[in-house]
Amino acid sequence: MEQITIHAKLVAEQIDGMGYTNYVFEDLNPKDEDFRYIMCVRFPNWEQKSIEIDEIGYLNIRYVEGGKDTWFDGQNLIPYKYTNVIFLKFIEDKPKVDISEIILD
Repeated sequence: MEQITIHAKLVAEQIDGMGYTNYVFEDLNPKDEDFRYIMCVRFPNWEQKSIEIDEIGYLNIRYVEGGKDTWFDGQNLIPYKYTNVIFLKFIEDKPKVDISEIILD
């Protein structure tokens, strides 16, 4: 199971009828142009504030292999059924505010 963090921009999202959210992110610093876009899935019970299209930030994802990698349900390690890229977290890239530019009346 490999986990990575990339600097990325959200370019598309789709929520299916079961509550799974599929995201497509653009890697802003790709090591290989063939892997510029990454699709990942966020599970229905996963807590994350909403992400807007074109929002830029740091994306943390995990590659899992079905039947090999496992997740903990609180009591047991359960094998994933499918090979996938799992969404873990997104932290938006906020511009720093230059307080010298603020004028008070």
